[in-house]
Amino acid sequence: MEKLMKLRIISLALAAAIVSACPVRHGHAQSGLPVLAVAEIYYVDTSGEVIDQSADHRRRLREFEAALRSDLAASGKIANAALECPPNACSVGEINDGQLLRKAKEAGATHLLIGRFHKMSTLVQQAKFDVIDVNARRIVFARYISFRGDNDAAWQRAESFLARQILDHGEW
Repeated sequence: MEKLMKLRIISLALAAAIVSACPVRHGHAQSGLPVLAVAEIYYVDTSGEVIDQSADHRRRLREFEAALRSDLAASGKIANAALECPPNACSVGEINDGQLLRKAKEAGATHLLIGRFHKMSTLVQQAKFDVIDVNARRIVFARYISFRGDNDAAWQRAESFLARQILDHGEW
C-alpha cells in the first residue's frame, strides 16, 4: 500500500511538471478548450491539535493541486495554464483576487480556480472553491465541500470529487 502511495505521488509530480512545462499562452487551446489556471490553495488550521502538521498540509496541498490539474487535463475537456508566481506565494491568502486574475490572463487562461481549505477539528475539513471567468471577472462555478480525515486517502478522495464536479459543470 505504501509503495502504491509513493508511486501515485511520483506520477502526480511528473504530470504536474509536464503540465507546468507546457503552459498554454492563448485564450483557448488549439482545440478550442477552456484554459484553466489553478492557483495555489490557501490553508488554515484552527483545529488546535498539539502536533504540528504544517509540512504534511503543504505537501498535501501541492499534491491536491497537481492531481487536480492532471485529472482535468486528462479529461480532454480542459487545458491547463501555469501561473507565474514564486512557490507558496500564489493563493488567495498571499495575493488578492485581482492580482491572481491578472496572472491568469497573462498565462493565457480563460478561467482561474481559487480555493481555501479550513481544518476545523482533528477530523473535519471544509473547502471552498471558485472558478472565475477571467475576462468577465465573474464566478462561473462555486463549490463548498467538507470531508472527514486528514490523511493522504481523504485528500485524494476530496480531489477526485472536486475534479468530477468541475468536469460535470455545464460551463465546459
